[in-house]
Amino acid sequence: MTEKEFLICDMVSEGYTLNEIAKALWLSSRQVHQKILKLNSDGYFISPIYFDNGNIKYVFDKFDTEHTINISLEDSSRFKALVISDIHIGNELENLGYLYKVYDYARNHDIHVILNCGDLIDGSFTKGKQIVNDIDEQIERVIDDYPFDKSILNFICFGNHDYSAFENGRDISIAISNRRPDLVSGGYGFSLINIEKDQFVIYHPLYEKISIPNKLILEGHHHKALFKIARNNFFVNVPPLSDLCFGLQENPGMIEMELFLNNGFINNGHFKQIGVKKRFEVYGENDLEFFLKHDKIDEKKIIFK
Repeated sequence: MTEKEFLICDMVSEGYTLNEIAKALWLSSRQVHQKILKLNSDGYFISPIYFDNGNIKYVFDKFDTEHTINISLEDSSRFKALVISDIHIGNELENLGYLYKVYDYARNHDIHVILNCGDLIDGSFTKGKQIVNDIDEQIERVIDDYPFDKSILNFICFGNHDYSAFENGRDISIAISNRRPDLVSGGYGFSLINIEKDQFVIYHPLYEKISIPNKLILEGHHHKALFKIARNNFFVNVPPLSDLCFGLQENPGMIEMELFLNNGFINNGHFKQIGVKKRFEVYGENDLEFFLKHDKIDEKKIIFK
């Protein structure tokens, strides 16, 4: 173990955040992340803990979960995030400027969590034309061009276009999370997000549908905003963050979501659809009251249809 790896272990034990470790050791957060990955490969099993203020801390433990993310809240009564989907890097209708606008909005509104509902890249198939058809180059563009802010975390449910890269031997979830600690993988198809005693879902259909009853489900893939109740679920379809808009009235944008909790359980939420094409424009707002059982589901018990 090198001297800096020893110091990292010591600071992890003392509860330092990733940014605090980086500052103390005169390293970037990515460099600290790489050293922690090396320590893991050497058998030290250091796992991250995520906070809704954008911080990451670590514990000496091994979390064997692929689709589950735990987020600790500063204020146990509320959780706020921006929800985006369908960036489709590589498609001729991508627009990374929209993504930078999302970050500007987050900074200006004290939001430190972005929930990404998938299709970061266009992958091996497309609707329309591609300006970048090489999958490796698409992935590199995510790593290099996706905005970075040390106080903003992205939790990503990878979609069917991302999965097409996996089918061609490139696992985008590993490639990104190995090099960008701020881009956190929640697996392909669905991610279970645990806050306090409750849980909601980020979802992007692959080839099989999943059955997750009694949940708030934030869903990508449809390229249009929609609020609906079906199968005892509250669905929020997320608009695309690209110019791949399906529907005459659709506009590229995001959802600003604020959930309110009581005794650790989600009671209600406020959802605001915000367009990003020219300026930030509110297209609609919805207040939802949730009548759910609040049972946390283990990812290993998810039913595929």
